[in-house]
Amino acid sequence: MPESPLHSSFKDERGSSSEWGPILAFIVLANAVTWLACLLLRSTFVAGHLWAFFTFLFVTVWSPTAIALALPSSFEGSSGVRNLLGFLFRGFSKNNLWYLTGILVPVTAVASAIVIARRLHAGAAFIPLAALPLTLGLQVLTGAMGEELGWRGFLLSHLERRLSPRVAASIMTITWHSGTFQLSFPGLPQQHVPPIAFLLMVAAFGIFLALLFNRTKGHVVSTMLAHFSFNMSIAVGGAILGSVLSWTLALIFSGVAIFGIAKLSAQPIRIAEAGEIFAPRETDI
Repeated sequence: MPESPLHSSFKDERGSSSEWGPILAFIVLANAVTWLACLLLRSTFVAGHLWAFFTFLFVTVWSPTAIALALPSSFEGSSGVRNLLGFLFRGFSKNNLWYLTGILVPVTAVASAIVIARRLHAGAAFIPLAALPLTLGLQVLTGAMGEELGWRGFLLSHLERRLSPRVAASIMTITWHSGTFQLSFPGLPQQHVPPIAFLLMVAAFGIFLALLFNRTKGHVVSTMLAHFSFNMSIAVGGAILGSVLSWTLALIFSGVAIFGIAKLSAQPIRIAEAGEIFAPRETDI
């Protein structure tokens, strides 16, 4: 059967050697900003200046989006910025089940882990209702909103122009948490969990986010919802941030990641203009 023009253009785009420039630049800059912020602000926060902690937090979570918006101007011009924003400001996929999945899977996973932790005497108090609005606002303004357009919208979509979805998701996940070890910044909850468990949990969750990104045809809102649901569920409390909770979450999301890898391996895609992803078909869970 002859190839369609769409398939041909996909092959041409995948073969472009210039595609690795934005990819490598994003990975280097995103990690460099995080490490530099840690080196510059850590001692100031230890000395008792709370502003240093919030500066570190907002710089590190929003720098991926800032870098992702700056790089297309250098490599692709204004059309690159429009394509990137197309991953955010676009219509919802017809398969709305995946948006719901993005919310329910993290909430269910965290709730299950909290129940197990409490049964194993690793429970903790839930946050008071009075603190809920502030917690909600902080979660909205940090990780989920600040990271997704960069790591999924920019990096993952660029990787998928050169690689299969499964390999692209794996590379994105590895580079996403390659700067995790700088999270020794005092005051961060990651300090209280085993590093291996945390890395495994983040890696597995990254595969899940890649699956959502693909199944909603590149709509970053789906990964924002999932990321926010996970962060908010953890922030509500109910269990000690330690070995029991983190290892339970790592095991649960590892199962989710295996499912995601299997689905991604069967989903060849083509990156189209204006930030739109076309898949040959959509299937339900």
